[in-house]
Amino acid sequence: MGKLKGRKRSLFLSAVLVALGITFTTIMKDSLGLVGIVFIAVGGFFSIVGMSKKRKEDGKNNK
Repeated sequence: MGKLKGRKRSLFLSAVLVALGITFTTIMKDSLGLVGIVFIAVGGFFSIVGMSKKRKEDGKNNK
């Protein structure tokens, strides 16, 4: 499998971070609960970045 580039990497990273955040928040409430919330927030940020890159690429292709 080749390397992920640009927006695909951002979207994949966001999915992984959100999944880790949910896992840490639900399973390890006592010790890593707050870290899970941070992972969810950072994953959301990378999701926004990836979607922004996608919109820019689509805008360039339509012109």
